[in-house]
Amino acid sequence: MLTPRLAHKRLEKGQAAVELLLALLILVLVTYAGIELSRGVAIRQALDSGTAASVRALSLDPTQWTYSSNLVQQSVQQNVMGTNPAITMKVYDSTATARSAAWLSGSPFSTGFILESSAPFQADIPFLTLSPITITVRHWGIVERYP
Repeated sequence: MLTPRLAHKRLEKGQAAVELLLALLILVLVTYAGIELSRGVAIRQALDSGTAASVRALSLDPTQWTYSSNLVQQSVQQNVMGTNPAITMKVYDSTATARSAAWLSGSPFSTGFILESSAPFQADIPFLTLSPITITVRHWGIVERYP
């Protein structure tokens, strides 16, 4: 039979194990959240730099829509950890009205346009269910080719 003093020490050991487990659980969640946050920032940065290069390419030759979309896709694929998200691109005129790639390819010199690129992002954190978000980047450009 245990004396009251030994029984009290045994309870304290169990309490320490539970506290350690709770602290480790929180530490794991914070670590995974930090990793997923850095993944989201990496996607945003890659999307931003790819869209900027794509706007420059379209400014020089607005008919190169396929090359431009491949440029953004490759930029994101090279800089993202994990899966490669599917990139969508849209073009707008200077009044933010949605236009087509054909409109841009037929635009005259000094036409302003906005290129919007977006990619889906789903953070994967254990014990948390988060809805997917869409990371969107917009860059301005001006058609610089002469007719």
